[in-house]
Amino acid sequence: MLHDKMLRVAYRMVGNVETAEELVQDTFLLALFQKKKLALHPSPEGWLMRALQNLALNEQRRLKNHPQISLDSLLDVAGESHLNSIEEILPKQLSKQDCEILRWRFEQNMDYDKIADRLGISTSSCRSRVSRAVMRCKELLQQS
Repeated sequence: MLHDKMLRVAYRMVGNVETAEELVQDTFLLALFQKKKLALHPSPEGWLMRALQNLALNEQRRLKNHPQISLDSLLDVAGESHLNSIEEILPKQLSKQDCEILRWRFEQNMDYDKIADRLGISTSSCRSRVSRAVMRCKELLQQS
């Protein structure tokens, strides 16, 4: 029941079911690492809700600073709608690493955690790299 309540709060704050689920999971993970502090707290449910709200606010800030761009927006810029491979729209001037990251994210539907593991970086750095690669790709497509 608490989980459902937390999920609703997170969804209202971030507007995305998957992100809300991740935030709730992160909150319980935080509680696991802070179990002594949580056990001594006069209102454990309140502690969990405040932790969730703080994580959701951080996510809102992250999204504001690093907005996610969809593959559809790239396809719109490229003027393509039905392609077999993302390789068909990627500009030749795009770096090999950018192409690889975009392929993993959009063609292979890898999540940020898996890409981050492959690159040996944090998930937040991975999100930034994907966002920057999409922006560079979009700029190159608009120039051509």
